[in-house]
Amino acid sequence: MEIYAKRFTKMALIYLVLGVVMGMVIGSQPEWSQRLRFVHIHLNLLGFMTMFISGVAYHVLPRFNSRPVPWPAGVKYHFILHNVGLLGMATTHLAGGLWSGGILHAAFVAFAAMTGAGLLIMAGNLYLVLTPAKEDQ
Repeated sequence: MEIYAKRFTKMALIYLVLGVVMGMVIGSQPEWSQRLRFVHIHLNLLGFMTMFISGVAYHVLPRFNSRPVPWPAGVKYHFILHNVGLLGMATTHLAGGLWSGGILHAAFVAFAAMTGAGLLIMAGNLYLVLTPAKEDQ
């Protein structure tokens, strides 16, 4: 298994644990749910689900289609952008960045854009893995 497929899968499991713990906190302290709900959902969906799918997809799809990932460095960039963006969004949201405006809100938007850029890299890379070469059509 390639190093980044493994890293995506390991990080997915770390985000799963964080999401579960945060869910337990929300369940035991309902007054915190307003602020924590967004982070809980994003840790589970962008952290666990999307990271896990990315790790498995980067490992399996090139093998199923006998086509390498066309931009291997993009996998590294996806990993970095996705993690920095998600953790930045979670942190700035907890600090009030979604509501406060100003620099916190601008930072939240920048981290969200980072996460989106990482996901666009994944989508492009995997789309091209699934697209047959001209001679294969």
